[in-house]
Amino acid sequence: MNPVGHIKCGMIVQAGNGDEAVCLGRIAGLKKNFIKLRRRDAPDGKRRYIPRSWVDGVANRQVHLSRTPSTALTGWLTKAELKAWPADRPTRPQARP
Repeated sequence: MNPVGHIKCGMIVQAGNGDEAVCLGRIAGLKKNFIKLRRRDAPDGKRRYIPRSWVDGVANRQVHLSRTPSTALTGWLTKAELKAWPADRPTRPQARP
């Protein structure tokens, strides 16, 4: 079963296991291949995005990532970085003169 299909708004996102688990925030929504976290949960007040490929599982209204807390915190994206992400960039038709 694909755990990504069970992700819902408001769920808590955690990185790490056991004692080293860190809450990264709550889910504000899903955007293509990314999970959008709530802005108010971010330490700097910026919206953050996490690739869905990082999801290891979903249990008890919590999304568990397959990354350590330090890797997740350095690897998450801001909105500006997400726009530059090639895998998520939509293709646009060329403008005609």
